[in-house]
Amino acid sequence: MNTIAKRILLALPLSIGWTIYTAQPTPGNFLLGYIFSVVVLTATGLKGDSVNLKNAVLQLYNLVVYVGYLSKEVLVSGVQVARIIVSPSLPIDPGVTWVETQDKSKSALISAVSAHGITITPGELVVDFEDRDDETVEMIVHSLNLSASSEVLDQDQSIRLKRIKGILGHD
Repeated sequence: MNTIAKRILLALPLSIGWTIYTAQPTPGNFLLGYIFSVVVLTATGLKGDSVNLKNAVLQLYNLVVYVGYLSKEVLVSGVQVARIIVSPSLPIDPGVTWVETQDKSKSALISAVSAHGITITPGELVVDFEDRDDETVEMIVHSLNLSASSEVLDQDQSIRLKRIKGILGHD
């Protein structure tokens, strides 16, 4: 598949995301998001090389499951952070931890999407990446409650990585 076709195809999920993010599910807003997506993909020089369209149905399934997973994580974390804010008696334990991307290919796209998955969750923020060695990239994550987050961040990353690779068509 040529570069232009991949950009046109990649712009579809981006425009859907735009429509959801702006909370205006109208055809005009979808079209605007689609145009923005094509322009951004072209301006950034993204050729779609990191996406393999081997099994579009399975990739779409992985996308839907990943969005559902992220939605659940955002909702649960949002409630936890709100409880901390509303009830000052609840302890917070802010701090920084390192989380491996667990991606042996060291793909910048996979790292960025993984970081987004963490950062979109209330109470956690990826502040930087660190190249540890030839095979390991770690995300530096600031957490509002480090003791609770550090237990699940690695496990959550393996779930994120599986779905992200499934979306991109990587084995």
